[in-house]
Amino acid sequence: MTSFDGGGRSAAVRGRVALAVVCMLLGSATARADDAAIAHKVEERLAKAKVYQAADVRVTVKAGAVTLEGSASRMDAALAAERAARKESKLVTNRIQVVPEVERKDAEIRKDVESQILRYPWYTVYDSIAAGVEDGVVTLSGSVNQPWRKAEIEERVARVGGVKGLVSRIEVQPVSPFDDQLRRQLVRRIYGDERFVQYASWAHPPIRIIVDQGRVTLTGFVGSALEQQLLGHIARGTLAFAVDNQVRLESERKAEPTPKAPVRS
Repeated sequence: MTSFDGGGRSAAVRGRVALAVVCMLLGSATARADDAAIAHKVEERLAKAKVYQAADVRVTVKAGAVTLEGSASRMDAALAAERAARKESKLVTNRIQVVPEVERKDAEIRKDVESQILRYPWYTVYDSIAAGVEDGVVTLSGSVNQPWRKAEIEERVARVGGVKGLVSRIEVQPVSPFDDQLRRQLVRRIYGDERFVQYASWAHPPIRIIVDQGRVTLTGFVGSALEQQLLGHIARGTLAFAVDNQVRLESERKAEPTPKAPVRS
């Protein structure tokens, strides 16, 4: 039988501790090298995207998580920086402060934001987006029929002058053959009805049809309370599981104040 004295055991313990320390240091050095490599790649992407033309961005990376700090004169530059960083890491914190070169009133910004949404070529009767502005921060809410519409609308809004921040609460309707069938049925019955056919030729049809898993939400504006009631009646006569008629009167839209974004904590 072989025996070990106390000194031998202590030496073995010290050896294991030393090995653990070496491994920890090597692991830490490797992590720092990986973080530095990610930071370098992000900076290269920022340069390629020409972000630095409108923003002064600092990139830091810790354990693979990217943090963007600095300032930008345009909201779209701040978003472009975030998109570039997300190509290198799924964990991105965007702390870039947007300071527009020209200060604008919220009402002016909102008007331009709504114009950008309506002028978007793929904004259809199956999409409905509302915009609120407070202290230059735009809040978008509503629903779109395709995920790429959400991203492209956000990009268009970010280019509006004077925007200091963008909060997007736009939802994307799920893919469903039944929902597609219901959309077609609704658009035929509403815009094909003699009482609403006049709206079908408008550049921006005022009645919007949102379908989500068989549930229908109608939004927009019409000229009279009778039209408002008729829309709900038409929608309830389709294959819809439920109908939420949120269509309002044009007179209400003209009288309403500018909606504000929620208070930020």
